[in-house]
Amino acid sequence: MDVPGGAEVPAEVPVDVVVWRAPGPGSFAEAAARYAELRSSPLGAFEPAVAAFVRELRLTSPDPSSAVSWEEALTVGVDAVIVHVVWPGQRQVLELVALLASRHGLVCFEPARQVAMS
Repeated sequence: MDVPGGAEVPAEVPVDVVVWRAPGPGSFAEAAARYAELRSSPLGAFEPAVAAFVRELRLTSPDPSSAVSWEEALTVGVDAVIVHVVWPGQRQVLELVALLASRHGLVCFEPARQVAMS
């Protein structure tokens, strides 16, 4: 997995993806600040689009052979979710998260690669 500066991140390193209601932040700095805010905020009630995203995500299986479930891999805030991608085949999981987020009108931000997706 490529990161800014051309460095390579080993596939086994967990990756976070932040998902929230569109419109998303206008810049990397805004997205990074929102990510930091979510990491330190307490869990809260779902925003309807985020709730629908989480429900649909939980119907999928990130890795049937893994003991880690979505339940353990989601940090849910009031209007956003941090998805902790801890399975092999991260790219497929990231693509699934981005697809479902888009389907529900949500924005994704991957801090490790400094990539925002909508």
